[in-house]
Amino acid sequence: MNYYWKNEKSDVIHFVRSLDGKILGSVWQFVNNSVVWNSKILEDEIPFTDSSEKYLGRFINEDSAKKSVEKFWQMQDNTLLNEINIKGVIDAS
Repeated sequence: MNYYWKNEKSDVIHFVRSLDGKILGSVWQFVNNSVVWNSKILEDEIPFTDSSEKYLGRFINEDSAKKSVEKFWQMQDNTLLNEINIKGVIDAS
């Protein structure tokens, strides 16, 4: 899977899947807080609900927050569940 980071603002950055443009995670700083970065993932499910947001934690810099989101989705991409139709995966056979 191909992913990229997209800046919404200087303090909000989204992790986007190239295949369909879906936001899969975000990192951000709260207003008046120049030290702590927060990260969350948005589970790939339809319909999207409030329980789809999962907070990963607080980090001391932007790179660490981004790596937490990237690592989560890397693990998800490498994990096969007992699903016949895996969301977001194209069968290239």
